[in-house]
Amino acid sequence: MTKNVKWLLVGAGDIAGRRVAPALCAAANSELVAVCGRSSGRAEALAATMNIKKVYHDYDRALAETDADAVYIATPHHLHVEMALKALAAHKHIFCEKPLGINGDECLNLLRTAKNSDRICGCSNYRLFTNQFKTTYRMIKAGEIGALLGGWAHDEENYYNPGNMPYRQKLGMSPVLLYGFYLINMAQFLFGMPSTVFSQMSSFNCDGKPDYDIDDLTNILLCYSDGRQFSLIINTTANAPLRHSYQFYGSKGRIYWPECPPHFNAPIYKIAFPDGSTEISDSYSGKIPGMQTNWHLPMIEDFIQAVHAGRPPLCTLESAVQTAVITDAISKSAASGKCEKVLMQ
Repeated sequence: MTKNVKWLLVGAGDIAGRRVAPALCAAANSELVAVCGRSSGRAEALAATMNIKKVYHDYDRALAETDADAVYIATPHHLHVEMALKALAAHKHIFCEKPLGINGDECLNLLRTAKNSDRICGCSNYRLFTNQFKTTYRMIKAGEIGALLGGWAHDEENYYNPGNMPYRQKLGMSPVLLYGFYLINMAQFLFGMPSTVFSQMSSFNCDGKPDYDIDDLTNILLCYSDGRQFSLIINTTANAPLRHSYQFYGSKGRIYWPECPPHFNAPIYKIAFPDGSTEISDSYSGKIPGMQTNWHLPMIEDFIQAVHAGRPPLCTLESAVQTAVITDAISKSAASGKCEKVLMQ
């Protein structure tokens, strides 16, 4: 009989309550044994909903007292790396919500520490587990659109801030970190590391929110040494309908995502001459088209399998660090107005 992985969930906010805790309880060979949160009301409420007996408000005490094998970190962004380092020091496996950290230097420091540990570590990008992405990856690897040459990603929506944090860069509240992580990480997964980036960022604060210095309109160009390009638009300026869409260019065709998770469960299309646009039937992410599922469940199950097998999860720590390094170069380019090199130190 396979042993359960016991979890300490740190953070009791929106994502923890809606997706993470239910997935930790529902996943095979998984057991949520304790919740830790700064707010007593939220932590107790989440624990009661999940029928969890142990609740902590001090992270150090939770690490010392709980019998958890792994820590799921779902706290504000600027706390991720410090908490991950403490979990590793306590000999716990770690899985962290994205972004891994708010700059490349702290993420690289965590990666160095993790490499000197025997613990399994990962960082969330549930979109890698959607059928939209898995089918795209399969088609690209099979050469169905020829050689992968480039593409684009658009993420346009309202700014998501259920915790009502100040909209400050130093707290990691930038949309490039919040939404861009998914897009940059997927591009890195498909294309590898870009050699240079060029970006422009603007801050409009159309609603006049206080304590606000984030970029709310960003255009990014990821450039690769062999000439391939991938462009991103991240737009949170207006209270307007969502748009999540991607396209991937090949030498013999294109793959188009008109909509994508988490808000949509729609198919993708292959566009090639002479057939035109063809719906890919296995690209729904769920049993019922249009119905949202808990996107975190397969990701957590993969991590549990990785712990048992002693292998890296699909959402690796190293990939999240590479995404952080790319994001640093994006910010540097916006400040300098020039192309900037992407360097893993």
